[in-house]
Amino acid sequence: MSGLLKLIAFDFRLYFRDWLTIFWLLVYPVLMLLIFGSIFGDQPVAAPGTRYIESYVPALCVMNVMSVSVFTLNINMITQRENGVLRRFRVSPLRASAVLASHAVQGVFLVLVGAIEIIAVAKIVWDIPVSASGLLTLFLCLLFGCIGFFSLGFAMSGLTRTAGGASGLAMVVFFPFLFLSGVAMPVTIYPPFMQRISEWIPMTYFVDLAQGVWQGSALTAFGVELAVLAGFAAVCVALAFLLFRWEN
Repeated sequence: MSGLLKLIAFDFRLYFRDWLTIFWLLVYPVLMLLIFGSIFGDQPVAAPGTRYIESYVPALCVMNVMSVSVFTLNINMITQRENGVLRRFRVSPLRASAVLASHAVQGVFLVLVGAIEIIAVAKIVWDIPVSASGLLTLFLCLLFGCIGFFSLGFAMSGLTRTAGGASGLAMVVFFPFLFLSGVAMPVTIYPPFMQRISEWIPMTYFVDLAQGVWQGSALTAFGVELAVLAGFAAVCVALAFLLFRWEN
């Protein structure tokens, strides 16, 4: 346990030396919020009495999980492998599970801080309603989604040898997920064939879950979404360990 705690402290120092981490965590989500919020913020959506911005906030929190997964965790794992850090860990008592757990702790911290920032900005600018129960349930859903999406990022880190290659792969995965899951714009405005494609993207169910609980629905109303995310997590966790590499 002491070795894992030291590894977590070590990784924290490395993570916050990287300006890309700060950008994807603190700058990009807020830019998305301000741009789309300024355009559509006060427009009504399907739920009576609900504005676009109120459904966009939880969707952005989900996007933050995705960006932390495929950019931050993925690229930092590869950077450590390129620099020989993981090779040195290999001769220590640390196991692969400890290395992945340490990175996951960093990821959870980034996701929660990013969510707090998004909600705070939306509250200040658009005065969105925020309840303690809604906030807690949203955070629980984000943590549940982190299991699958973090594992996806770890699995992706085993597919490329360089940080540049990882960035390219991350963009190939990130942007289709972003536009087809309902984060960038509602899925309902797409042609029918694109809506059918979105049904095969796990992030679509993650967005639906986060928006639903944020607007006051009970978790029990989202059995399908929870089942899809659980299945996605099981597959990605297996791939994360299968594709894990200590060195190139």
